[in-house]
Amino acid sequence: MGYIEGTGRGQNALWSLEDLIPEESMVRVIDRFIEIQDLAKLGFTRSAPAETGRPAYPPKAMAKLYVYGYENGLRSSRKLERETRRNVEAMWLMDGLTPDHKTISEFRRQNIRPLQKLFREFVKLCRSWELIGGDLFAVDGTKIKAGNNKKNNFSRKKLNDRLARLDEKIAEYLAAAEAEDSRESEKSGGAPEGLQALLSRKELYESYLAQLDETGENEVSAVDPDARLMGNNRGGVDVAYNVQSSVDGEHDLIVDYHVSLNPSDQGQLGNMAKRLKGMGYRRFTVLADKGYYSGADLRKAKKYRIKAVVSRQGPPDPKEQPEEFHSKAFLYNDKEDVYTCPEGKTLYPHNKKAAKRRSFYNKTACSTCPHRDVCTKGGGPYRTVTRSQYSAIYAEADRVFEENKELYKRRQQIVEHPFGTVKHAMGGGYFLLRTRRKVRCEVALLFLGYDLKRALKIVGFQGLMDRLETLFQRFFIFLAALRANFTAAERFFAG
Repeated sequence: MGYIEGTGRGQNALWSLEDLIPEESMVRVIDRFIEIQDLAKLGFTRSAPAETGRPAYPPKAMAKLYVYGYENGLRSSRKLERETRRNVEAMWLMDGLTPDHKTISEFRRQNIRPLQKLFREFVKLCRSWELIGGDLFAVDGTKIKAGNNKKNNFSRKKLNDRLARLDEKIAEYLAAAEAEDSRESEKSGGAPEGLQALLSRKELYESYLAQLDETGENEVSAVDPDARLMGNNRGGVDVAYNVQSSVDGEHDLIVDYHVSLNPSDQGQLGNMAKRLKGMGYRRFTVLADKGYYSGADLRKAKKYRIKAVVSRQGPPDPKEQPEEFHSKAFLYNDKEDVYTCPEGKTLYPHNKKAAKRRSFYNKTACSTCPHRDVCTKGGGPYRTVTRSQYSAIYAEADRVFEENKELYKRRQQIVEHPFGTVKHAMGGGYFLLRTRRKVRCEVALLFLGYDLKRALKIVGFQGLMDRLETLFQRFFIFLAALRANFTAAERFFAG
């Protein structure tokens, strides 16, 4: 028995691109989603064709290409250009148009903000379809590599070290040149090429130092000026951005994001909660890991009337110290403003109550305590317990966490799954664009791609297409009415 035979390459066939696209393909969802968008309202350039000049590519076709590309891990303009010539889905989406990579890149450069708004528009649709509960959110951050090598990131210490080495090399070079100066016949009209390179590099490093002095920053990145050195989950460091996300607990849809330059998650919970409030969510619960355990943020959450379930950071107790002498064993009496130690002795305050950080101790009691050596690890003569201005906030947060441990267990499956999908399944483990303004655009497109996948999984292909088709019909009815009114107005003024 022979093999299954295909169609001859030279054989003429009567088929269209429509015949090559599966009935339940994501590309049909992307096409319909972009078709119902008012690109002029979103701020896209050339959303209406110009009357003069060379015709431009349709903005809707270009927007479809970028959404499709980011959803499938194809982000560079050169890769997208190749897909328009060999990928039947891209050909179908673009109606056979094949813009070059420069045109594709320019479209993204000119529409950084409008492309971000596409993500917001899809979140609004999901909310109108009741796919977003709005009662429970999980917040988390992840480090995504920037387009800036670690070698091109400079701290003040790194710059000073390099300048010192350069000075040594320049001194060695000049000493060697002076030794060779006996040859009067070889006279140079300027600094030798090698010396000039060293001087140029020194001038560059000095300009970086001056920039740090001017801005007050601790580091400078030569290629992407907004990127910062951050620790990664592999125990090393990368020049990266800290991408924060808020994910709804109903169906794990990403509803908001923020690109932070701060390597730490502290200070982000209040910001993300405020952004959610600004989107119209009123009373909700937010889940966050111990990286967000900050008194200022927890106080903001309380101010916004948000229930924050945040894992507690353990106090810095010595590992070898018995647990019965850890900080949590010292009980605070709010009424008398004193602490009681495990031995029943009273520790008194030695700062004003309005101080940001207060110290409590009892030298007399510690001097006669048989457990002093164990309790005061580090060789101190007495035990000191500190209390910050946020201690009451921390105590309340700890109580809320203890009461909601089962709910907190859902945090990882809600918020960390989207990051895994974006980084590994969609190739979003690094950024192609530089500066925070442009990186926000990449994050929006990546998260839009994720939400499209997630919505398709939740309601199915037909359910999602039916919802979009309803909006599509409304959109064209609205356009037809708008054109009719415009034509009537033209006739009125012409008459």
